[in-house]
Amino acid sequence: MKAGFALILVLSWLAACCGNRFQEAWVMNCEHTFPDGTHFDLGPLTRTAGRPDYVGRDKSGNNYYINVCNNVQEIPHECRVLQKDIRAPVYQVRNDSFCHWLGLEGSHRWDLIEPGSPFVGVQLTYMDGEYCQEGVNRQVRLQMYCDHMGRLGSVADYYVTVEAPCTYVVTFPTIHGCPKDLRWSWGSWFDVLFFLGVGLYLGVGIAFNMNKYQMPLGVEAIPHIEFWRQLPDLVKDGVAFSVDFVLVTLGRREPQTRGSFEWSGL
Repeated sequence: MKAGFALILVLSWLAACCGNRFQEAWVMNCEHTFPDGTHFDLGPLTRTAGRPDYVGRDKSGNNYYINVCNNVQEIPHECRVLQKDIRAPVYQVRNDSFCHWLGLEGSHRWDLIEPGSPFVGVQLTYMDGEYCQEGVNRQVRLQMYCDHMGRLGSVADYYVTVEAPCTYVVTFPTIHGCPKDLRWSWGSWFDVLFFLGVGLYLGVGIAFNMNKYQMPLGVEAIPHIEFWRQLPDLVKDGVAFSVDFVLVTLGRREPQTRGSFEWSGL
């Protein structure tokens, strides 16, 4: 009986102190599809329990504590001191230690950074932030620029600016700022670099042979042409050698003596 009561108390404490955080991490949707069918997924950028919030800084030395599609995991100390414990996705802590919350997770809007150009990136605007002296509520725009190199919003790559009174803009590059159907995988990069390398090899090699050896434009001007002509036979011999080696190793064939061959024209 006492053990059951103790278990109930522990579960109640966990629900009170941690329930909201884990609930936000699971129920908030960080995907959006625009009317033209362009689809974005910023979910991998969301900071959940165990992962620190993003921290940025503007030119004035003010710090910003940021989360994507979720409230910050930890309200800044300066805000708690001022009893500003409103759950918000972005906080500003000024260099004089004053604190402002810049928007509400429940009041957000999705837009393309440049209308009609989804490959530039997507922005998530949080509105209804703390009221400011200019007579409007603060708001913040998180601009995720499409970065095929996939740096996942490195802290060193984003910065904060103020574009209008009480309007803040956080900018950083990330592969998740690219539409899902336009993202390039490592395989895609390999294909591009491979064919680019082949093109450079053929172009530079042919130009070299034509200029140095006065070869006419044609098959004979291809660099290392004799090697490429022998390549099928070399591959065939290599496969035969590998099969023979495996069979001999397994004891299914006696070692055989093979004739030698020479590479020429290299």
